[in-house]
Amino acid sequence: MATDARPRLAILDRNHHVREYLCREFTGQGYAAQALRDAAELKACLDSDAPPQVVVLDPEALHPDASLAGHLAGIAARVPLVLHVFPEAETPAGGWDAPGALVVEKQADTRELGRAVRAALKVWEGA
Repeated sequence: MATDARPRLAILDRNHHVREYLCREFTGQGYAAQALRDAAELKACLDSDAPPQVVVLDPEALHPDASLAGHLAGIAARVPLVLHVFPEAETPAGGWDAPGALVVEKQADTRELGRAVRAALKVWEGA
């Protein structure tokens, strides 16, 4: 059985339209993109046999689960993290406690997000 050589990308956004759109965009660019609905799915994905190589995360998607929201640093320590935020979003005091995480503002054009994902993937490959 052949393994999928495409870079693995997990996308967690609170808006299902956004996460499905991003999955289509990144799949079209050659990624194995997986849409995640919530913090529980993110945890299961990270603990799986084939964890993502990059996580694109809307920090607001973790708001209901304060226990995981407080562990962004733990996620960033395991896998490169790209935080996908609204332009008007306020950065919490002290940031998101995710050293090395890249922050990209949400916009209709996904080029900037794509650049951040590629940069994060290079971090994974260089580790």
